[in-house]
Amino acid sequence: MSSSSRQARIRRYRRLMAGSVLAGTLGFISAESVGYPVVGVALYWAGFAGFLAVWQGTSVPLFDERDRALERRAIALAATVFTLGMILLWPTMVVLSEIDVYTPPPAFDGALLAIAVQSGLFALTYGWLRYR
Repeated sequence: MSSSSRQARIRRYRRLMAGSVLAGTLGFISAESVGYPVVGVALYWAGFAGFLAVWQGTSVPLFDERDRALERRAIALAATVFTLGMILLWPTMVVLSEIDVYTPPPAFDGALLAIAVQSGLFALTYGWLRYR
């Protein structure tokens, strides 16, 4: 198989995977918005199953070391920006709430809890991998 043919197959399979996830997500949102949440979840899972079928069903490796390095850089940058944003946002929201300027929605507390759990999980995983 030529290099260009291999690259074309990789692009096609990646597009199929992305399209499957996008179709499932849009199907979920559409069905949920018209009052069919169970149908929406079924469409979402169908999109995810399509992604897995393409990813595991091809004989062509779809990701290489460059993709993995890019993913590592992207997740590190996203986590850093998100964490720094929350470090600044959390005390700001507390102050604004205390002086009765703005009351954050209840979901804000849930988001902070999720961040705390994620940060703790990261610390445990990092420590385990480092000292293993």
